Amino acid sequence: MQFRILSLLILVSSLIPYLSWGKTNHTFLFQAEWLVLNKLTSTPSEVMHPLIIVPLLSQFLIVIFGIIFPKTPMVYLGILGLYILIAFILFAGFLSGNIWIVLSCAPFIVCSTLFILFAKKE
Repeated sequence: MQFRILSLLILVSSLIPYLSWGKTNHTFLFQAEWLVLNKLTSTPSEVMHPLIIVPLLSQFLIVIFGIIFPKTPMVYLGILGLYILIAFILFAGFLSGNIWIVLSCAPFIVCSTLFILFAKKE
């Protein structure tokens, strides 16, 4: 049960990161992902990029193998795929000096670390 709850927390926390660019542009990752999913159904060629496809597939891995059919190694792959995107966002937050971007990445890092620690115990 703890495995599934932590998998769900990882999934939800992967949607929280805040993105900000320019002076007036900002969004949360779940808003950007909604736009990507809409474009994926209408014009898939516009969203074919590794930083878009890998995190989406990673979220599907976490849903399938973390929540529905728990398999630890597949969830590790999902965490790794999401961590690539979150690490880029975190790096951009550090470079821009935007504390909100950095703090918005913390829930994912905490949840994934807890998952790895608890999965090793089982």
